[in-house]
Amino acid sequence: MKVLVIRDVPEAGLEKKIREFYESQSFRTVFQSIDYFLFFQEVRFYKPLLFVAIESDRVTGLLLALLIREGDGLLSLMSQRCVVYGGPMAEGDEPRIINALLAKLNKTVSRNALFTQFRNFREWPDQVHNIFKANGFVLRDRLNSFVLLQEKFPVEMQFSTSRRRQLKKALQSGAIVREANSQKEVDQLYTLLEDLYHQKVKKPLPDHLFFRLFFEQVVPKGAGVILLVWYKDKLIGGIVSPITKGVSISELYVCGLDRDYPSIYPSVLATWAAMDYGQGHGLQFFDFMGLGRPEVPYGVRDFKLRFGGNQMNLGRYARRNQKVLYAIAELGYNVWRTIRSKV
Repeated sequence: MKVLVIRDVPEAGLEKKIREFYESQSFRTVFQSIDYFLFFQEVRFYKPLLFVAIESDRVTGLLLALLIREGDGLLSLMSQRCVVYGGPMAEGDEPRIINALLAKLNKTVSRNALFTQFRNFREWPDQVHNIFKANGFVLRDRLNSFVLLQEKFPVEMQFSTSRRRQLKKALQSGAIVREANSQKEVDQLYTLLEDLYHQKVKKPLPDHLFFRLFFEQVVPKGAGVILLVWYKDKLIGGIVSPITKGVSISELYVCGLDRDYPSIYPSVLATWAAMDYGQGHGLQFFDFMGLGRPEVPYGVRDFKLRFGGNQMNLGRYARRNQKVLYAIAELGYNVWRTIRSKV
């Protein structure tokens, strides 16, 4: 077996084999697809690496990892991390293949990334957990929730009574939800997100190019959708949702002017809109993509759980690649968040 590290557009023959392998996997996620590899190549401060296991001229394993940083110079050095959404993928969860992918990943990114984190979308069998452990990864608790999208009844039937009442009131108010249809609208949504992340979330947000490219490259391929909430010709909320065809729709970024429009519930509308879209397009479930650590109170978790769904602790695998520099960077990040919270 050999493991290739692809940093640029693969040649046509290999790309075809990668796509065929991806489509054959039961636990596929669009975050491990060649389409997202090509998308992330264009995003500022993102560097995708595609690890491909080859045996007898066949693709038998796949792992898309992202090197992400927050800027240039010292900020780049102190912020670069490696994030993997949903991977790795291997034929039959074969430990030998997964081990080869993880070993190649560690060798490739350890000098560049302070830490590596796998954001799990599934429960791994014990034999795979042992492979992660053998490669220096520790499993840490992280909650998530998945809402089933069944054709037999509206998705809102799973919501809490108060959430259904809010949704009904919002729809009766005259608010509408539709897909973004121009870059101008995407830029308007980014402004809302930027304000939210600056004032409340206090976490890094990709720059506007990420969302423009998502609209230009991902949406036309059916690998994502941007839904917007409008009220009296004003944009008051929206959601950016990746789509794994035939499988799921996810909440990547969502926002709403809830304080300005308390009786319209724009965040509720945006979240429901993605679920309704997924149900209408034959997808199996909606993925909230994280509810935080179980031992830490989290208001966002309370908000999301009122949409129903199945709460699970899938955890995240983490590996500190540069322990001393990681400790320094963590201290600096905590100081930065403290200062930002007071601005």
